[in-house]
Amino acid sequence: MNADELYRRLRSNQVPELIFLCGQEQYLVQRTARSVRQAVLSDENDDFNDNQFYGKEASAALILEAAMTYPVFAAKRLVTVKDAHQLPAPELEKILPYLENPVSGTCLLFIADKIDNRRKFFQQFKKYGALVEFKPLSEREIPQYVRNTLNRHDVKISADGLGIFCSMVSSNLHEVHTELDKLLTYIGTATLIDVKDVQAVVSRGRSENIFELGNAVGRGDIAKALTLVMRLGAAGEAPLKILSLLVRHFRQLWKVRELQVQKCPAKEIARLAAVPFFIVDGLIQQGKQFSRKDFIDAHELFLETDLAMKSSGADAAALLESLVLRLAKKRTIRKTGSL
Repeated sequence: MNADELYRRLRSNQVPELIFLCGQEQYLVQRTARSVRQAVLSDENDDFNDNQFYGKEASAALILEAAMTYPVFAAKRLVTVKDAHQLPAPELEKILPYLENPVSGTCLLFIADKIDNRRKFFQQFKKYGALVEFKPLSEREIPQYVRNTLNRHDVKISADGLGIFCSMVSSNLHEVHTELDKLLTYIGTATLIDVKDVQAVVSRGRSENIFELGNAVGRGDIAKALTLVMRLGAAGEAPLKILSLLVRHFRQLWKVRELQVQKCPAKEIARLAAVPFFIVDGLIQQGKQFSRKDFIDAHELFLETDLAMKSSGADAAALLESLVLRLAKKRTIRKTGSL
């Protein structure tokens, strides 16, 4: 079952008795879990019919005992198992018989970061229940996601406004929704968001700092590059987030540079590289500071740093500063010539 089908079931009050929500896109996982809760419990503070467990601490016996208890003064009971990926495999096996014959008044909801599709438990869950996986959205999927979100509020966004908005936010959905909520509040009863609205509401600080960081790296200005990294960190940006933004920026630079070398018009570059038209000239000028080898070397360093941040246990901020230092050093002697 996909997310859209599950939401249709929830809206029509046909709540599945077995639901498993998982995936790396935690914003969508948690939002859907809240929707399930609202659909099952008529009273949000219904302690009688709301049982919550955590995978690391729970046992199959306790979960099943709650699931097989009939609702008290209500139509349904909600039994939630959070961090279900931490529930040991033997405990999952003990829940298997229940999947074939769940209690009709109970919604048994599992929430996990990931699942192992090879296990019999998940194969059976897909057969008898609703298992929905939420994968992170790619940059190309964000524009349509923004349109769909605004459509639910009966609000449209112009093409230019959408382009600028997507250039100023990352693919993190918490951030996307925070900025969209600010926009919706700003426009009030209006039904169209345009460029001026986005420019008035969405913070440009981070995107401008990332652009300037690209300039500093291109010039080989080590001091400036490190200052900008520290400024982003002081503004509350996590090192891994700054790295992802830097990767996205260099990916855009590389696309724009390749298209510019092919003598594509600026509007065509904006379309093919999926960037707002008004920033194309700036990207072209910045991209001229790098050769194709520079971009390849940069992305190898990005991959190396990403792996180190996620697996080595080293100080992420120090790893990020080391990355920027190495990038800028490579550009201390400015390279010229064509790609």
